[in-house]
Amino acid sequence: MSLVKALPIVFGLFSNVIAASAEVNNNCSITFDELLSQGLSTHPSITVTKKLILGADLQLSSARWGYYPTPSIDVSRSSNKTRTTFRIDQPLWAGGKIDAIHDKAKAQKDEAIHVYAESQYKLIEDHLNTLQKYLQAQDKIRIMNAGVGQLESLMQTIDRMIEAGELSLADKNLLNTRIADIHSSLNITQAELDVSKIQFEILTGNKTECDIAFKSKPIFKDDINLELLVDDALDFNPALKILNAKIEVAKSDVDSAESKLWPTLKLRGEHRKGALYDGDIDKEENLIYLVLEMSTGAGASALSNVQRSKINVLKVKNEKLSKEKEVIDELMNNYTKFIAVKNNIEILKNDVNIAQKVFESNKRMFFLQQKKWIEVVNALTVLNKKKISKFQLIEEYKTLEMKLALKTNRLSLKTGGVLSGVLQ
Repeated sequence: MSLVKALPIVFGLFSNVIAASAEVNNNCSITFDELLSQGLSTHPSITVTKKLILGADLQLSSARWGYYPTPSIDVSRSSNKTRTTFRIDQPLWAGGKIDAIHDKAKAQKDEAIHVYAESQYKLIEDHLNTLQKYLQAQDKIRIMNAGVGQLESLMQTIDRMIEAGELSLADKNLLNTRIADIHSSLNITQAELDVSKIQFEILTGNKTECDIAFKSKPIFKDDINLELLVDDALDFNPALKILNAKIEVAKSDVDSAESKLWPTLKLRGEHRKGALYDGDIDKEENLIYLVLEMSTGAGASALSNVQRSKINVLKVKNEKLSKEKEVIDELMNNYTKFIAVKNNIEILKNDVNIAQKVFESNKRMFFLQQKKWIEVVNALTVLNKKKISKFQLIEEYKTLEMKLALKTNRLSLKTGGVLSGVLQ
């Protein structure tokens, strides 16, 4: 085949690339950071957990009032007499009852704060999982579209060769079948991309009509200190902080149960007015006196409550130990995948370079009529599969690095962005 016949193919390829670039530029774009910010501000789980913090704060405020005087009024009436008693009680010593109530309310507020952090943590992780699927589908579509363009350009050459009697119509039909197979895969991958967009819409509560742009920066150095990562994960994980708060709640329940074994000493001030019985003198009087109250419940129920509360503390502590193992296992799984994917990317880069050289060689040999067109198509198929595999791993690597940063407190739970001072 002459070089003159090959020139239209080359110009056709350039035209396809330019047209594709123009189409991308005309589309709108939104960054992943913007999507993540929307989700972290509008998702129902975020709204609900914020309300939980507000409720816990009100409960803590109510518990603080236990240290202050408590007013009460008592109105008693017999057949023809009425006595009214205004009373103010100031606790002097309650055996730890008031402190236990306050400590429990404080621990429950801490728990609500950590539940809010956990909802942010899970939402960021959901965004990253969806981002990986979106980017992988986007790369696959880009590579397959480029492959279709190259095959369509090759079809033009085959048409000329059919006219020249060098090839038959069967060759054209076979190439059309190859192109149809790619279009079928494109439809499936486009559906995967659309599903990812729908998932983003669910996470953000907003319509996602624009293309999603993601710019990644390296977060970790090559020499990662695994021991430091484990410590950071255990210190930061919101689920572990929730269990820490639950332990404090359980301890306050123990204090509350033990406090019922002790009396409560109050300073009481009263203003009495009126009489209730016929023998009583109808007069007003003011009294100040000490009150000692104690109620342990029926039988040894108070001691049983103490033991039950202590068992609950041990139960929550064991839950925390189990969760710590789960957190470490998840981190190690994330880390090993991260390292494995990084190494596989380097291997695939070399494979792509080799496949690219084979394709270019077959294409040149085809133009020199020393290779068949089917060998060019096969080489292109192998090349595109290698490219797709490489980019699939690249996108997985990006999200794995972000997940590893999330698990070790290197991402902001408020914005999902990399914390300042982390990038090296």
